Amino acid sequence: MLFGYPIQAVTSNNWLHECLVEILVSVHESVKTSQGPPKWPDIVPEQNRGALQGRTGLRDRLLDYHKELLGLAQPERDQIMQTIVDQNRIADLLSMQCDCKTISDLPSNMQGLVSELFHFAFTLLTPLGVRDAHYELIYRSTQYHVCPFCGCEYFDAPQSRREALDHYLPESEYPFAAANLHNLVPMGNKCNSRYKIAQDILRDKDGRRRKAFNPYSHTNVKISLDNSVPFAGKDGQIPSWVIDFEPDCEEVSTWNEVFQIRDRYVRDVLDDLFKSWLNDFANWYRSVSTPYLPSNASELTDAIQRYVNYLDEYGFKDRVFLKAATFRMLQRQCQLGNQRLVKLITGIVIARLRVTSSV
Repeated sequence: MLFGYPIQAVTSNNWLHECLVEILVSVHESVKTSQGPPKWPDIVPEQNRGALQGRTGLRDRLLDYHKELLGLAQPERDQIMQTIVDQNRIADLLSMQCDCKTISDLPSNMQGLVSELFHFAFTLLTPLGVRDAHYELIYRSTQYHVCPFCGCEYFDAPQSRREALDHYLPESEYPFAAANLHNLVPMGNKCNSRYKIAQDILRDKDGRRRKAFNPYSHTNVKISLDNSVPFAGKDGQIPSWVIDFEPDCEEVSTWNEVFQIRDRYVRDVLDDLFKSWLNDFANWYRSVSTPYLPSNASELTDAIQRYVNYLDEYGFKDRVFLKAATFRMLQRQCQLGNQRLVKLITGIVIARLRVTSSV
């Protein structure tokens, strides 16, 4: 992803998940010591009791969980408890510092109960106000209100309809993290519903473990198009695009594979907008320069550098980060003596200045 979310969005309001885990620890302990099912709402930590005591759906699912737990041997109960812990070590799982079992590794009679219990807890995030507070903190804390997984989709303001909230570790495989804000990530609709869907971020399509970005502990990724080849793409004018990422690491490979970043950038942005971007440069040159043409490649590259500096001020707005990377590549090619490219860009600038002078 291009940039990360503030960790405060997770640490400040993750109480429902933490409360549910604490309740399950008490349930497991009561079974281990042969006590009866814990009373509701007394089993809820006192600081959260007022918010949850009327949530009878949660109560009923916990009673079902307790009932089925009674029929398991202690090693099976211990396995479930360990899986609760392991599935919520989100940062360590993403960095491959640990691994965890999935829902299919649990006793068969518990799988449906676990999924139902934690999915229900996830649905409570909205009426309890946790989901909206989480999103608003992210929205207010980030400079650019765009999806960090693609940089192209805008996020709406908190008062509008909610953006997609992705289970980064899919709920179908890792249900114990279904209500954990560390595992819940606002994401653009296209990234969420067309590309990631229910892919396992921890494993590739062949089941091999892989590293992935932690959305709440992540530095920016830079994009370079410098190795692209002018005039080698479709129609003989568009470049053949080569997209490089910095840092070049396994997390980037996972991000690109899951969200098809390179393919989307080429198909939906670079090929589509390249020619209009050249016209944008000519319009900018007309507005900031004297009505004199760049007389050589050096003057043109100086102008492109000033344009790149101008674009950089926009950050991730309006896909400008890709536009800036494109003009960095064009400047480099002009500096390397690509006369055909110099002629093309100069010709577009000339045409624009002639239109201006004739008005």
